[in-house]
Amino acid sequence: WLQDPGPRSEKRTLFCDMVCFLFITPLAAISGWLCLRGAQDHLQFNSRLEAIGLIALTIALFTIYVLWTLVSFRYHCQLYSEWRRTNQKVRLMIPASRSPHPVPHSLLSAKLMKKAADETSV
Repeated sequence: WLQDPGPRSEKRTLFCDMVCFLFITPLAAISGWLCLRGAQDHLQFNSRLEAIGLIALTIALFTIYVLWTLVSFRYHCQLYSEWRRTNQKVRLMIPASRSPHPVPHSLLSAKLMKKAADETSV
């Protein structure tokens, strides 16, 4: 999928999302930790309104982060599924016969081979 010379915009989007994920994940974790520490400090100084605001900010931050991650992951999974559905390459590999003379197939084996050819294994 990544080596396919198809649309480059999909690969660029995947790369950008991966880079954003690598940068945003530690930033979200550190920001959440700082907000919770600040809320803890405000609770010690009896500033409940500021503490509730920081806790709400932490919840909003992590909710947005999780939603962005899920939407991005789902988008790329859909792109991959569509690519896989439309870009199947099937190779038939026939082993070389070991006998010097080819053995003619019977009528029964020809019918079995036709039935197997009609089926598609995935």
